[in-house]
Amino acid sequence: MSSKGQIVEIPASASLYESSKRSFHSRKDELTWKSASRTYSLFDGFLVGEHPGVEHFKIGQRKGINAGGKKEPLYVIAIDPAENRLFVGAGEKHPGLFTEVVRLDAVDFSLLSINQPTEILEGGLAVNVIMEGSEGEIPARLYHWEGLYFLEFDRKVPINIKDHIKTITTY
Repeated sequence: MSSKGQIVEIPASASLYESSKRSFHSRKDELTWKSASRTYSLFDGFLVGEHPGVEHFKIGQRKGINAGGKKEPLYVIAIDPAENRLFVGAGEKHPGLFTEVVRLDAVDFSLLSINQPTEILEGGLAVNVIMEGSEGEIPARLYHWEGLYFLEFDRKVPINIKDHIKTITTY
């Protein structure tokens, strides 16, 4: 059953986007931290409207948010079903729309056409990511430790990239 919830706009200048130097015990710890979804709260931004139910939205979605009066269009940057909240950011360059590291789940393994020894994957293997509906390839590094796969990109990519990966191949 759908129920109305809050739409919270997170400013691009929010302190949670400031990257501070962190130290990690291992590359695996660093990639795990970088791939974790950001956690937003009502107090990170400001209320801009209501939505008809979180099940009607996807990350990266622009249309249907219905919180007008903004200089730039709003995009869904996170969904909190437990609190029935949508978090949105203004503009197509909002930092909440991008990431540099993606963790692949077991469902995504079918995308991997790679057969390499574990030692190579722990050190990072150069791969190309091919997206649905895209003409180009995106270079990345693939890492694997104990059932966890990570893709680390040379540049920021959309946070919903995982939903659009067609295949991953080695150079």
